[in-house]
Amino acid sequence: MHLKAAIEALLFASSGVSPEKLAKVLETSEEKVKEILEELVKEYEKPEHGVALREVGGKYRFYTKPEYADLVSRMSRRKYRNLTESQMEVVALLLLSGPLPKSEIDAFRGKDSSNVLSSLQKMGVVRKKRHGRGFLYQLSPSFVESAMLDEMLKEVSQKLSGDGGQP
Repeated sequence: MHLKAAIEALLFASSGVSPEKLAKVLETSEEKVKEILEELVKEYEKPEHGVALREVGGKYRFYTKPEYADLVSRMSRRKYRNLTESQMEVVALLLLSGPLPKSEIDAFRGKDSSNVLSSLQKMGVVRKKRHGRGFLYQLSPSFVESAMLDEMLKEVSQKLSGDGGQP
């Protein structure tokens, strides 16, 4: 079995997988897996590929390259495309501040967020988890991955820090 091909097949079949899990499944070292993942990332950056391999939240996954996004969207509906201004406000707050109780979300927005949070939960954008006697609201992993928010946040941080992402 060719290790690089096996990693590629596992990536293709998954919705995101960590180097640790790949190493365990393939019974090889995590260092070797990371080395091959970096090779694959570079390989899929080439213009002859319509997808790119990216690491988001510690997991590697294939994503459609931006130049092909319109083409792909013709085949599939994007359920996150039509977020309202209020929903986007809550998404931005959770993206920048992390998990928050409803009281803090309400305080930031200056109004009750029950309906907005409920609709975001139904859409799969936000999930809540028990924290003490209350709940914390956070962006769902599937939303973060599909919207590639980790990458957008890194890019914004780089621009704000003034390095523009240059080495």
